[in-house]
Order: sequence, then C-alpha cells, then structure tokens
Amino acid sequence: MSTRSLLSRSSNRQRFLRQNGRVIAVFGLVIVMVLVGVLFTERFEGERNVFNLLRQMSFLGVVALGQMLVVLTGGIDLSVGSMVRISVLVSAILMNGDSANTVPAVVLTLLLAAGIGFIHALLINRLNVSPFIVTLASYVILRGVALTISTAPIGRASRETLTFYDQRIGPFSVLFVVFMILMVALIFVLRRTVFGRYVYAVGGNQEVARLSGIPVQRVRYGVYMLCSVFASVCGLMWLSRMGVGDPLIADGLELTTITAVIIGGTSLFGGRGGVLGTVGGVLVLTILANLMVLLNVQQQFQGLIEGVVIVASIALYNQENKN
Repeated sequence: MSTRSLLSRSSNRQRFLRQNGRVIAVFGLVIVMVLVGVLFTERFEGERNVFNLLRQMSFLGVVALGQMLVVLTGGIDLSVGSMVRISVLVSAILMNGDSANTVPAVVLTLLLAAGIGFIHALLINRLNVSPFIVTLASYVILRGVALTISTAPIGRASRETLTFYDQRIGPFSVLFVVFMILMVALIFVLRRTVFGRYVYAVGGNQEVARLSGIPVQRVRYGVYMLCSVFASVCGLMWLSRMGVGDPLIADGLELTTITAVIIGGTSLFGGRGGVLGTVGGVLVLTILANLMVLLNVQQQFQGLIEGVVIVASIALYNQENKN
C-alpha cells in the first residue's frame, strides 16, 4: 500500500472522528449506563421497564428535537415548557371528552403553536431582539396565560386520545414510534434538503449566510415554528397520558431540553450538531433518571448525581468547542 494511500486513510479517519466524535462519546456513555443497569438491577432489562423507558424518552425527545433546530441556528427557545402546558390545556378544553372534537382540537392546538413560533421569529427578525429575551418573555407570558385559564386540572381528553398512550406497534409504544418518525424526518431534512443546509449556514455565520443570499429570516421562521409545533406535539402526548389539562406540568422542561442538546454535542453558538447526538443526550438523561429510581437513590442525591453526569458529559466536548 502506498504512502499516499495510508495518509489518505489516516486523514479520512481523523476527519470522521472530528465530525462524529461527540456522537460516539455520548452513545459510549449510554452503553456504560446500560451496563450499570444490567449489572446492578434485574428490573432494568425487563420488558416492561424497557417499554416504559422508551415511551418516557419520547416526551423529552420530541421537544429536544425542536430545541436542537433552534440552537443549530444560534438561537434558543426558553418557552417550550410553557408551550407544552398551553397545548395540554387548550386541547383538553377543546376536546371536552367528545370523540368528535378530537381532530379539530389537535389541528387547532398545532396551529396555535405554529402561530406562537411565528411570533417569536417575527420579534427576533423585525425588532432585532435577542432570542433569549423573546422566548424568556414568552415563557413568562404563556405560563401566566396557563394559570389564568385554570390553576387546577381542566377539560377532558377524548377516548381515542386516552387509548393512544397505551397503544403499541409491535413491541414499541405508539408514542415512541411518533418520536422515531420525527427523528428520521429531521435527519432527512438536515442532511438532504436546502432548508437543512441553510440551518447550518445560518448557525455557522449569519452575516456570511446573508451575504451569500441565504434567506436568514425565513430560516428563523421555519425553525421557531417547528420548535413550537414539536412542543405542542409533546403536549398532546401528555394529554394522552393524564386525560386532563394540567397547568402545572412540564416545569423545567426548557432547561432539560437544552441540556440534552448540549450533551448531544450541538454547539450553543450554532452551526454544529445533529439529530443523533441529541437523541443520545435524551437517552443519557432518561436512562439516568430511570436508574436512580430502580436503584432507590434518595431524592436529595438525585439532583447531585444528575449534575455530575451532565458536567462530565459536557466536559468531554469542551476541548472540541475551543478548536
């Protein structure tokens, strides 16, 4: 084998590791956590626990995918938790336990979410306000609206919505299948479409992207609307679980989704990251929470352990962020 061929292979290997090192590391951590679960508790590998774990990760996963899109453009959305609350309340009130209202309630809830995402992007684009400020304000406003609507559970899910939570497709929960469909769709969009290339370009350098003729503002409209819609989908999933509209759910979800995105290797400055890493970050947080319950870790230590794992995970990529 020629020296040129060896150098080419070495260069390709280094490029692969540079581009995918984060994803490999986070899934390596997932494997370690799974081994800990298998070795230290028999219930972890049980069919029921695996089914529930995958179903549980779907809630966080759907919202994290939307958050990832926004972060890839160099933005952030702190309103996703409040968006989930509003979606649960609105859909429960519109359904009011009537099967005939199911489809209209779902459609109107998703349209409401898209409209709120549009307003976020409009304020950022037209008023040149920081995404942090816009979505923080939205977080507070939507939270207040939710508590104005009701301070106690209200409305009722339809029968079809309630049965959705426990339905299966083969060995998997329908909720997990929904999450997988969204995951595959986003992989395709980011890797194979013009919009996906624009998302990375805007996150890499907005000014260069603008000078290159990329419609930066339209890209923002797209990602913020999708982020809100994904949060709304999570709200509908929560409704299928609880059966009523609860104004107190999803507390802290915005920070959890950002954590999952960062653990998965998406840069908060935009332009770097992807779906698989985000899914890995969601798995890390979900498995960690599951393990602490199965191992009967006391409540006062759970936050400490989660913090240590999160800091350790992010530290794995700290050097790459400096490069």
